Amino acid sequence: MAKTYTQFVALVRDWSNRDTSALPDSIIQDSLNYAADKAYRKLRISALEKTVSYTSASLIAATTTGNGYADSKTEITVPSDLIEFIQIREKDANGITTRVFNEKQDVRSFNDPFSTRYDSLAYWTRSNNNVVSLSPAFSETGLGSPVKIEIIYYGRLADLDAVYNVTPTNYAIGLLTEKAQGDVETILGSTRQTAVALFFVTGSNTAYATLSEAQTADTQSAGTTTKYYWGKEAANWLRDQNERILLMGALAECYAYLQDDDQAAKYLALYQQEIDELNNEDKRRNSSGGNVQINYTGSGLI
Repeated sequence: MAKTYTQFVALVRDWSNRDTSALPDSIIQDSLNYAADKAYRKLRISALEKTVSYTSASLIAATTTGNGYADSKTEITVPSDLIEFIQIREKDANGITTRVFNEKQDVRSFNDPFSTRYDSLAYWTRSNNNVVSLSPAFSETGLGSPVKIEIIYYGRLADLDAVYNVTPTNYAIGLLTEKAQGDVETILGSTRQTAVALFFVTGSNTAYATLSEAQTADTQSAGTTTKYYWGKEAANWLRDQNERILLMGALAECYAYLQDDDQAAKYLALYQQEIDELNNEDKRRNSSGGNVQINYTGSGLI
């Protein structure tokens, strides 16, 4: 059964067998965050896969044309939650792939027009930590009729204690809890959220973000109503479906704080074992059901 964030902190305390005088809540919270951060370094599983798309207009605006000796390039900002790239590709309006950027180069070779390339139609590099440069530029190869670039990547999840934003969309799909004006939610002694207003046409169940939007929708002069909400606790795959990873990792950090090196080493080993087993399980799942082509990359076999 999935636990709330508060219940998870209590679970770590129960396993540590320490009261708040020896192990404050703040240390357990930090330990959970450290465990999640370390997990993202090694976990490479389908549950962390994400996709982001860049539209034609934004790509054209980010494009530099080529000259007599250098290819054109398109520079885009990668998602802030990115851990590792899986694939970068162009797609047309029908969702058909027109080009896959399969050649990754170091930034020096990328910017050197005289460097050797095995695929002059699709190469890329990463620079300045959050920028990807693709060359030749978007839609400049004559391969199909691309309308967007899509990046598939491994990404970080939301914070372990994150809650949904109070928006009309989240209200419509049941992710909010009605509260009184001014209600404040505290978690482990800290303020997490304050009740936020949404606006309704009287007699209607459609939420609006602003009073003016509700008044505009009030074509029958029924009047408007204001209600207040908190966001429910956001789902988190690590916390909700693989709690042993976070539990073992947090205990390793807690015992390091308590200067109990034997217990810290014990739980660190269990933490690493959980991650390895989950990675291996996902690899087996991905390779089942047919023959698998194996390619070499800079970091080994994939």
